[in-house]
Amino acid sequence: MTVEQYVEQFLLCALEASEGRLSEFLDPQAVMGPAQLDMAEIDGVLSMLIARRYVSSESERADGSVRLIKLTGAGLEHARHLRQISRSKAERAGGSASLQEFAGGEHWWFAGTQVSWDEVLAAVYFLEAENLLAVERTTASIGIRPTPLGIKFALSNMTLRTFMSTQKLPSSGVTNNYGDSIVVHGDVSGSALVTGGGNTQTVNQGVNVDALVSLVAQLRQIAPALELRADDAQDLAEGIDALEREGAEPGRGHKIWRAIMRIVNPALVSAVAAGSEQAVQAAITAGSELFS
Repeated sequence: MTVEQYVEQFLLCALEASEGRLSEFLDPQAVMGPAQLDMAEIDGVLSMLIARRYVSSESERADGSVRLIKLTGAGLEHARHLRQISRSKAERAGGSASLQEFAGGEHWWFAGTQVSWDEVLAAVYFLEAENLLAVERTTASIGIRPTPLGIKFALSNMTLRTFMSTQKLPSSGVTNNYGDSIVVHGDVSGSALVTGGGNTQTVNQGVNVDALVSLVAQLRQIAPALELRADDAQDLAEGIDALEREGAEPGRGHKIWRAIMRIVNPALVSAVAAGSEQAVQAAITAGSELFS
């Protein structure tokens, strides 16, 4: 974390401790604890707070260190602003973030346990596939930002499962026969249509393109963790490329996916050893559902 982030945490806790009163004297050391800040950072935090005129030094110790402070009008206003936006899901969801910076923070925890990269990547792939996150990947970093649907979810106060169940699903292919004519409603990509009296229609729905794109990204992400032999690694890379090019056609996609699984499944032991089992399993599940 940066000193800027420490300052924000300190101000929020100072606001609570002072109950919003400018006349309240505060012990900086007593604020550092509730703010979950390291006491080694206290001098830097106070220096920035005083320089920005968010607090005033009211008493000093013999060694020159600050003993008591008060919030200034500017500090109180900024603290209230921080509290307001920190409680707004729209504000929290409206920007972009770096997963690497998130992982470098001190709150990479859930219920007392550290969150693993595999868990986060699996969640990112899922949210991307559901069009809740937009993800920008480079060789050095992964950037994420919420989509309009993602912001809608953040503001919904629903669980993810409930929210997704309320969204209108894409219409599936429906056939209506009117005498010798056939009217098709919905996506009929990759369909075989037969018209004429007494004939029936077979509709083979195409593969979900967004899910296919997400699956290809997952496979490329997990490939290094499989620690494959050079020839197998080459075959996997070629299979992923083929899936990206041809996977939208159901029959071809099924065939390519089966070939990929013949390479990936035997390598699960290596993935476990590398700590990437969950990400690999997430990719396998996504592919199996897509080509079931």
